[in-house]
Amino acid sequence: MRRKKNLIINLLIIVFTATFLISGFYIGRYYYTIYRSEKAVSDLKKLIGEDDKITDTNQINTEQSEEKKVEFTDIDGVQVQNKFVKVYKKNKDFIGWLTISGTKIDYPVMHTPNNEEYYLRNDFKKNWSIEGTPFAAGKCDPLKPSDNVIIYGHNMNTGTLFGELTKYADKGFYEGHKYIEFDTIKEDALYEVIATFKTEIDYSNKNAFKYYNFFDANDKTEFDDYVKKAKEASPYQIETTANYGDKLLTLSTCSYHKNQGRYVVVAKRIMVNNKLINQDKDKKKKKKKKK
Repeated sequence: MRRKKNLIINLLIIVFTATFLISGFYIGRYYYTIYRSEKAVSDLKKLIGEDDKITDTNQINTEQSEEKKVEFTDIDGVQVQNKFVKVYKKNKDFIGWLTISGTKIDYPVMHTPNNEEYYLRNDFKKNWSIEGTPFAAGKCDPLKPSDNVIIYGHNMNTGTLFGELTKYADKGFYEGHKYIEFDTIKEDALYEVIATFKTEIDYSNKNAFKYYNFFDANDKTEFDDYVKKAKEASPYQIETTANYGDKLLTLSTCSYHKNQGRYVVVAKRIMVNNKLINQDKDKKKKKKKKK
């Protein structure tokens, strides 16, 4: 009887030990892949070097701005602005860099139109990674760009990737992080947030706001409808809006309020290569008002 009891105890010890070791292995693997991915991104930043970043909203002069001269290098028939040449040569799926100053969101963006979710679980070096790498939707054209460029990224509980995107639910956070920089291999661009909301993916509901299906507007009505629905879904009012002809950037990540929950931030392009868009038109409007 005692031998049988000891055998059971020994078996339980073996089972618990094995469970502990296996769990430790997977937990260790989880954090190691995150470390490896973040290290790769850190190394890429060194290749780009210091660049002009919007760290303070006061840096943006809405009265006047001079266009920055961007120089390019031809790489296998693709014109790549010089600051990204070293990064692009390492992986030609790379199409730009996304930054929200004051947050951990400071990552390369990938684009694989024929295999949209390739970087869902792969890092920049194409190694498996729980974090993956932010990637643009396959149906959009980030370089043209499309009327709406959608970028996806994981909501990591470590706060990396798009983990801080859900903070936009707080208006105070929005007030301090109104601007998003998305510099592509073609141009540098600054976007201003116009809407932020949580939603869910519900393919069966015909009336659901399918923000993930909008890339290029067929007409003004379709564009305005997208902007209207995005702003109506926002938990607070944002005065800035977008008009037909503007270019949009939509960031999407998981949100755990629903099984298929998503958190979304929509912004409009306001500056290209340091020059404000529609600046000349705005000046003419101001002159007319003075008269």
